[in-house]
Order: sequence, then C-alpha cells, then structure tokens
Amino acid sequence: MAKLNSGDIVWMSPDATIGREQQGRRPAVIVAGNEFLTLVDSLALIVPVTSRGRGWPNHVPLLELPGPSWAMTEQLRLVSRERLHEHLDVVDELAMQRIQHWIRRFLDL
Repeated sequence: MAKLNSGDIVWMSPDATIGREQQGRRPAVIVAGNEFLTLVDSLALIVPVTSRGRGWPNHVPLLELPGPSWAMTEQLRLVSRERLHEHLDVVDELAMQRIQHWIRRFLDL
C-alpha cells in the first residue's frame, strides 16, 4: 500500500474479531500521527467506519464516502498494515479535529 497519512480513509479487513468489535471489510480512518506512521512502518492506528447511524455524539459523520458514514471513535484500534487495502479519500479537516477530540477525551489526554 502507498504511503499513509493521518486522515486517510482506506479499506480494512478486520478478520478474527470478538464480541462488539467491528468485523467485515469496511472503510477505516487512519488516526495515527505522521511521525508514528513513519517510525512504525508495519502498523497503523485506525477507527473503523460504519454506515449505521446510531445518533451517538462520538460517531463523526464523514461526507467523503458515497453513502452515510460515521467514524466510530470508541473503536480505536491498532492494526497491521497488511489489513489495509485501497485508499478511498481523505477526511476533511473539521471532521478530523472532531475525531481527534473524541479520541483524546476517551483516553483522558
């Protein structure tokens, strides 16, 4: 896969999931900073995307994808880059700020 940048939206295959973890091929937003992505070339920190609106305040709408889409910030996940496939788009700056806000809030940062 080509070079990754924070905010990229890519296809991901999160096989071998358990419980409420998201499963099945789906878009994911790269949320790792560019320094992490440069230093750790085999992993990426992502949040998966859903097409099911739940009305949760931490589900950030993504307007870049063809159908209704939300970044699920509560499902922050470190994955092998081997799970990442085709580059789809890039999250707009305001949505990325909202995603980062919720991640910081959930991690008490």
